[in-house]
Amino acid sequence: MALEMDKEKFFYNAAWGAAGCNHREISKLKSDFGTWEEIFEKLSGKGVKAEPEKEWMKLEKCGIRMIFSEESVFPEFLREIYWPPLAVYVKGETAFLKNPAVAIVGTRKATEDGIEIARQFGRELAEAGITVVSGLAFGIDAAAHRGCLDVGGKTVAVLPRGLDEVYPKSNERLAEEIIAAGGAVISEYPPGIPPLPHRFIERNRIVSGLSLGTVVIEVPERSGALATARFASEQNREVFVVPGPAGHRNFSGSHKLIRSGARLVSKPSDVLEDLNIIEPSEERDDGKTEEEKIVLKILSGSAEPLGIDKITEMAELESRVANQALTLLLLKNEIKEEGEGYTLCK
Repeated sequence: MALEMDKEKFFYNAAWGAAGCNHREISKLKSDFGTWEEIFEKLSGKGVKAEPEKEWMKLEKCGIRMIFSEESVFPEFLREIYWPPLAVYVKGETAFLKNPAVAIVGTRKATEDGIEIARQFGRELAEAGITVVSGLAFGIDAAAHRGCLDVGGKTVAVLPRGLDEVYPKSNERLAEEIIAAGGAVISEYPPGIPPLPHRFIERNRIVSGLSLGTVVIEVPERSGALATARFASEQNREVFVVPGPAGHRNFSGSHKLIRSGARLVSKPSDVLEDLNIIEPSEERDDGKTEEEKIVLKILSGSAEPLGIDKITEMAELESRVANQALTLLLLKNEIKEEGEGYTLCK
């Protein structure tokens, strides 16, 4: 049985090149024919040239393992999604891929606050035993991976290309650190497949598909992270959104997701509670954080609207924390903007 499986992997890997590196064509071939050996022979009969031995040597040279979806080590959550990959390619460990995972995604052009929030979520989720999944991109993705590595956690980077090269190239060192720490870099594409635009979208469904839920941090109106959130919702997985400053363009997509029904969270423990990984805290009994309660108390004691600087001073909070509390309250319709300040909704 093992030998037969290895034989099928051999021809599956070769069929990618023979089929013109087209994922949908590969899936269609599988539904039309029986074994990957038969598929490869069919393609060869049409004059398509491929060298199975040469293609397989690329895997061995790069230290890449291939896992079919029917194998026990294949991530169960990924197997359950609509349009699951037929196989994944892995560099690094594989046993932990069965562990609970949460995706963290966001913009490549992140603010310093967004980077720090992503790193905090990566750290604290990893400390709770959660595998952190992201896409190794600049900005939020890289920060989430880094946060996980800060505390010795396991993280998975999903690439939109074959694993013979890292994308983006400048994050090659980060990929090496992920593997060295017992994590993994994975892809559904064999070596040599380039990162064409449509493969980023295909990659995003795997990021969400590996995870119990997806945390969205700092996303503008046009962002690939919105596609990941959409996939998560379609896969019946939780979508969590960390809000940012009201009116900030980098969070416009984030706030749109919240208005569409995504779960609003302000800290990692909110995600862990909603996923029943830790017990709910008293802080969330009325749905408000401690910072929100402080801001509401300040506004309730003022007859006039208060500006953010005054609220920050009176609350004795960092500007970022006060701004986040105000945004949360605006989204919950607890307060409203009036002139250049904020006041309670009547």
